[in-house]
Amino acid sequence: MKIKKIIKYPIIFLYTAIILVMLLIGSAFIPDDMIKDNMRSSADFLCEKIVFFDLIPEVPASKIDRYADSILLNIAYNYDIDDPLRSVMISEYYYTDYQNENDNFRDAVTEGLEPNTQYLRYWHGSALFVRIAHIFTNIRGMYIISTIAAVALYGVLGFILIKHRLYAGAIALGVSLITASVWFVPLSLEYTWVFLVAPAAAIAAVKLVLSGKWNAVGAVFLISGMVTNFLDFLTAETVTLLFPLLLTIYTAEKIKPAPTRPKALGTIKLCVLWGVGYVGMWVLKWLTAAVVLGEDVMPYISEHITERMVGTSFGAEGANVFAAIWRNISCLFPLCFGGVGTIASIVLFVAAVYVCVVYHRNGFSKANVVIYAAVGAIPLLRFAVLMNHAYIHYFFSYRALAGTILAIILIIFEMIGLGRAKHEARKRKRA
Repeated sequence: MKIKKIIKYPIIFLYTAIILVMLLIGSAFIPDDMIKDNMRSSADFLCEKIVFFDLIPEVPASKIDRYADSILLNIAYNYDIDDPLRSVMISEYYYTDYQNENDNFRDAVTEGLEPNTQYLRYWHGSALFVRIAHIFTNIRGMYIISTIAAVALYGVLGFILIKHRLYAGAIALGVSLITASVWFVPLSLEYTWVFLVAPAAAIAAVKLVLSGKWNAVGAVFLISGMVTNFLDFLTAETVTLLFPLLLTIYTAEKIKPAPTRPKALGTIKLCVLWGVGYVGMWVLKWLTAAVVLGEDVMPYISEHITERMVGTSFGAEGANVFAAIWRNISCLFPLCFGGVGTIASIVLFVAAVYVCVVYHRNGFSKANVVIYAAVGAIPLLRFAVLMNHAYIHYFFSYRALAGTILAIILIIFEMIGLGRAKHEARKRKRA
């Protein structure tokens, strides 16, 4: 029995990796003639705006990134049907240093220019969906499809929570999405993937917990980490860990009878499985690329890793851990809206502290609070480790804090419990 448990996860990792990679390679067999017209339409659409622009002036939280979308489409367009494995591994696209990436992409499509640079450190698995979607529509259509998919997934997740009277989880999820300004997410493919994987994983995990199938929950987190790495462009990747993890912990506490397994060890196990899936897929990409391309890719990889941790390129001079963390926090809604947003945030913070102090109950679980707090701190640790990246790309990496907000709201609900009744009893006693 123990041997089966040990080999279960490597087998799941292997099968999942094979499926994902084969799907990506398969997308390279889509004839260019089937996607060229819609790719040209997408290029024209992307060139209507500059690569970075604020939908709301001077509000970085509303910044839309068409730089990454242009590169993604450029990579997807340049997959080679004659050598699909190599083209998927090397992820080449057309680039010039004298114009923006949206213009580069349009030139590549309209003038038939050959790719001249690579982006092999990521899987760029989302290119799979780009190529399939462009048989039928352009990137604007993809934005619409991703919006519908997100509404459907979060709607299903919210319905499950409410149906089972897990109201605190539903409210906490809603608040966390609001603070992350989730309404901007579908306007850039780069932002979209983690906010689709997160609710899908949460639905699967919560349903398994409600069904008492604890042995299958770990597989959800392993696969979630793998799919996140496969699709994401290093944006707010921890959302796909924290949303399902926090809702799993919360659901497990509310069902009757509650699981008897150690809470802390169970939480650590799920975090480790997600991390193994996420890091494992990255290592698999680098090893596979090295074998397929017949060259040592690690010097290139290590350079970019160092750059994102402590580098000073791309205008990150003066970056430090506290600056990186604060830059991200400052993008949260409503704090992102200048003076008015700051006042509103202070009022909300004071109200939250007041509620916890006045309405807290003696019987709340301190263990739950510690676990929620530890899990909620993961995005802050991420900002500290990838300091340079968090400092530069704060206008989208801040959405990782949606998981932190989810944890905070769950802590508040854990602390107050039946606090209102307790408060009323105190008032009656004083009277």
